[in-house]
Amino acid sequence: MNYSRHRLQIVLAFLLTTPWLLSFIMGLHYPPNIAAFLSGLAVLGAAFLLSWAAETAEMDVPRSVSLAAVALLAVLPEYAVDAYFTWMAGKVGGDYIHYATANMTGANRLLIGIGWSAVMLTAMLKMKKREIKLDEALNLEIFFLLIASVYAFILPFKANISVFDSIVFVSIYLAYAYLATKAEKEAFEPTGVPEYLCNLPAPRRRRNVVFFMLYSAVMIFISVEAFSEGLLGTAKMFGIDSFLMVQWLAPLASEAPEFIVAMYLVRKLRTSAGLNALISSKVNQWTLLIGTMAVIFSISSMKIAALPLDGRQSEEVLLTAAQSVFALAIIMDRKVNVYEALALMSLFLIQFAIPSVHARILLSWVYLILSVPILIHHRRELSRTFDYVRTLARR
Repeated sequence: MNYSRHRLQIVLAFLLTTPWLLSFIMGLHYPPNIAAFLSGLAVLGAAFLLSWAAETAEMDVPRSVSLAAVALLAVLPEYAVDAYFTWMAGKVGGDYIHYATANMTGANRLLIGIGWSAVMLTAMLKMKKREIKLDEALNLEIFFLLIASVYAFILPFKANISVFDSIVFVSIYLAYAYLATKAEKEAFEPTGVPEYLCNLPAPRRRRNVVFFMLYSAVMIFISVEAFSEGLLGTAKMFGIDSFLMVQWLAPLASEAPEFIVAMYLVRKLRTSAGLNALISSKVNQWTLLIGTMAVIFSISSMKIAALPLDGRQSEEVLLTAAQSVFALAIIMDRKVNVYEALALMSLFLIQFAIPSVHARILLSWVYLILSVPILIHHRRELSRTFDYVRTLARR
């Protein structure tokens, strides 16, 4: 098999990081928009390298590690961006408190509103069907996403994310990671760049994986502050709402590899694998990402403290939780039709047309009102999901 295209992709990923790496080494300074662009390219390139390394590592590490730790590496860039805003929120306060929540809610809603729906619709077009079936193994992800989403409704009403909330969310993630080691998953079948890397001799493959991971980590570390601050400076330069810039543009850069990998799998008619990747990412973000925020905030502020949520942030968390429940409702029966996928995407896009306070609250109610009859209709599937997790826990 000719792997020249995959080698070119690796080279291009490294080239995306090169301008900012050279700028950092030479101590060059740019206007905010240029700094955001170059450092954003570096984050994007590092995210691709990290994603490829994480998938390739599944060939060499124990299955339990690959399901828990390796999956986490793929969303590290998004974690880094949100961790920066949360750290600054504890250190200097002010608007950074808003930005930490904005980035977290934006990443979660973007993953479902665009990621899930786009993959579903692409799969239907590819297979020329109006409905697709999902993997039964999603029972585990659905169960823990539902628990995390239900708990998340508490946050807007108490107007903060506390260390206790962190314990709850991280515990949900750890329980998910533990049970994931017991679940039957699709056999490891690398595609794209990981397929090329997996066909290298073992010593060379492992050296590449380690180098990709270390290089990506360094690039994310030296880029995340410039990228985050560059976005804020760019928003100020052009009179754009900085909250919206942080909420939508930052997650687009850090999560692009996940979307692209999922779409690639769908094009190869591996629909379940593509959706599983995005749904697993949602579990990570909706448990571990939100769960670490209060911890980082407390460490940065040098005291045990809850990350406060003002009115707008509370609405954003409420909307994110409501969207999660609706998304879970439509995949509860492991089938998605074209109307459900379009509803998922359309309801997400509506918020940009009417971005008011009342619109966010109204949209949250729309999500929930639509979810209730679907969940009632799928109550048997919901019960089977609970039974599946109980069985898994007893193994």
